[in-house]
Amino acid sequence: MKRSTALLLMAVHVACAAGTYVCSKLATDGFPSPEALTLARALFATVLLLALTGTVIPKPSFDGATWLKLFGLGILQVPINQYLFLRGLKSTAPGHSALLYALTPMIVLLISATRARQWPPRRMVTGVVVALAGAFVVLRPWEQSESARSMRSGDLWILAAVLAWAIYTVIVRDLVRRHDPRTVAAWNLILGSLAMMPFGGAALKAVDWHAISGAAWFGLFFMAAITSVVMNLLWSALLRALQPVEVTICMNAQPPATAALQVLLQAQLLAWGIPFHAEPLGVRFFVGMALVLGGVVVVNWRRAPMTLAQVTPESAVSPSVTSPK
Repeated sequence: MKRSTALLLMAVHVACAAGTYVCSKLATDGFPSPEALTLARALFATVLLLALTGTVIPKPSFDGATWLKLFGLGILQVPINQYLFLRGLKSTAPGHSALLYALTPMIVLLISATRARQWPPRRMVTGVVVALAGAFVVLRPWEQSESARSMRSGDLWILAAVLAWAIYTVIVRDLVRRHDPRTVAAWNLILGSLAMMPFGGAALKAVDWHAISGAAWFGLFFMAAITSVVMNLLWSALLRALQPVEVTICMNAQPPATAALQVLLQAQLLAWGIPFHAEPLGVRFFVGMALVLGGVVVVNWRRAPMTLAQVTPESAVSPSVTSPK
């Protein structure tokens, strides 16, 4: 793959990620419960992934122990991460969600350092403090208005989802080193859909489908087709063409791209009569974004570009780091 093609795919991936946060907000506003939405999204994605298995996605050839581990990862990805994400997004803004998910690489590095029982270097600690200061600015715990408390509650749900996603990323690394990452990503999501059924089945059955707005349907299909399928395949292709460190630029570009898309679409959606409840992006948000992204850059900074021979399994980023929320 040419480098220019890879960079174009990176831009497409960032655009898809920005669309994920905005379209997911449309879906959470239109569905009666995050449990029903989580299961509906997972089931639609499962149908698409099964249809692509054997062509775009290689057929699985796992042993029993690997299937069991995939099932555990599926629980972490769908009933925990995706549910917490949609539960939080119902109360917060797309820009906040993108910004908090930008903390993922930093949390992954901290978890990896803890597992290795090594104290992080001073540079990493400094970056963590700066990024957490940015999260603190976005969460604004000093404000006690009803709208601020509701927004903060959603942000905390999102933070829990980010932690689950970071743990998933660390655990899945071993599997994607031994198996095709497309197959791993597809089947832990498929198994996660099965795990979500006991928790979301009753809520999904109770949905009045005639009451679901067109915007909410669009958000659901976007999450299932673009976020859970297309973004996974794009990410796998990028990791084959670029160094993992380079690909993580996608993560850092998501918050400003999401903020820009939110600003561009909010007025138009309201003009079309589509409810879109998102906090106006002011100075506080952009200060918080600068701190979070600055901290993440400091944590991931390397003095010299890494060659492919220098990229170790521990330094590699999971092919699913920025894929379906």
